[in-house]
Amino acid sequence: MRKVSVIFFVLMIAVAIRVSAQNYVGVHKDDIIRLMSEKHHNFKLNRDVINRRYNYLKYEDGISEQTILFFLSDDEYCTLVRWMSDYSNINDILYMLNKEYKRVGKNRWTYIKNGKNYIISLEEGEWFFTVNFRIKTK
Repeated sequence: MRKVSVIFFVLMIAVAIRVSAQNYVGVHKDDIIRLMSEKHHNFKLNRDVINRRYNYLKYEDGISEQTILFFLSDDEYCTLVRWMSDYSNINDILYMLNKEYKRVGKNRWTYIKNGKNYIISLEEGEWFFTVNFRIKTK
């Protein structure tokens, strides 16, 4: 029974992150910080790492080994969401991506929001995989 509860909890986290991640492209830094603290208590802002080359926010959870990076433009609006996860979550995330978005190729999905086309891509790494959300370029 405990294993079922853990699987359910991980799936709920994946669904919650998908909803927030897709909506954060185009959102201002201050609003991302507010929304993440209001809606995703399991993710904490990591202010320990400073990278002067990129402007981003880094959120981590300690439960299912996931990290979300929100890359920001010079005027502090989100241009890319990069969601990294342990392979233990891949089946749930693939299920969610296939259910919620239109598949356009291997490990690629698309959707339209407010008249803008977005592309989602899944990149498989050696130790983890990454899901990227961004506006589709022509």
